[in-house]
This record gives sequence, C-alpha cells and structure tokens, in this order.
Amino acid sequence: PNAANMCINCLRSREDITAGISKEVILHQCRGCQRYNRNASWVVAAPESPQLLAVCMKKVSGLQRVRLVNAEFLWTEPHSKRLKVTITVQKEVL
Repeated sequence: PNAANMCINCLRSREDITAGISKEVILHQCRGCQRYNRNASWVVAAPESPQLLAVCMKKVSGLQRVRLVNAEFLWTEPHSKRLKVTITVQKEVL
C-alpha cells in the first residue's frame, strides 16, 4: 500500500498532476519563409521534426514541476495550420 492508502484509480481521480501545465500555446510562423519564432530568433524546422517539437516544448509552461516522459506529434491535416502534440508526464503525488 501507498502512504494515502488508496488504489491507483482513486488516487488518479483525486490528484491532477497536469494542473499548471498550459494546454494551448501560440507558435508564430513566418508566412514568407515558413520559419518558426523561438525567443528572439527564427528557426528553420520541417513539419513534425525534432527541431519543431523542441520549439513547441519550449513554449509549454509548467513542465518544470513534472517529469517529461514522452512527447510526440498527433496527425493533423497537411493543410492545417494547427499543430497537436501529445505529452506524457510523471509526478510523485505523495
């Protein structure tokens, strides 16, 4: 047993480890050269590349309090301007 004397399902329903992590961020892209804005510089990144994932992850706030386990892109339409990223995090609750 754990310190809370609860099963995993009940513990998950009571504690939200994703509180404080931003669910949506805005990423600016140049319309002319298709570069992405990262802080004060513009970065060339191909669609669904590791470089673009790094730019996206830098924009997400609240990841300092949890352990990042996995991050990957979700498929969207090729003409879509929206990027979707699935993030798996881990945190000690007790």
